[in-house]
Amino acid sequence: MDIASKKELALVFLNDLSKMQPNRLQQIIGETVGEELATIMFGYAKQVMNADPAKQMENASSLMILGYLIRVHEESGLPPQIPTA
Repeated sequence: MDIASKKELALVFLNDLSKMQPNRLQQIIGETVGEELATIMFGYAKQVMNADPAKQMENASSLMILGYLIRVHEESGLPPQIPTA
């Protein structure tokens, strides 16, 4: 999947998410993330957001990226580490 496809897919998903009924979102979270992992992520997000309230937008974006990286890691798709000189 190229960058444009990832962008398009993300935009479609975020648009769908904004229109989604809360009970449907809870169902998706429960079935795909699980309550235990959701609780861990909520606690981490709370910690990050409270660490520097002046940077909440940056922190929210970072949390979204981190969530994406967790998913990529679950699928064993992280790129190999580049050795340093």
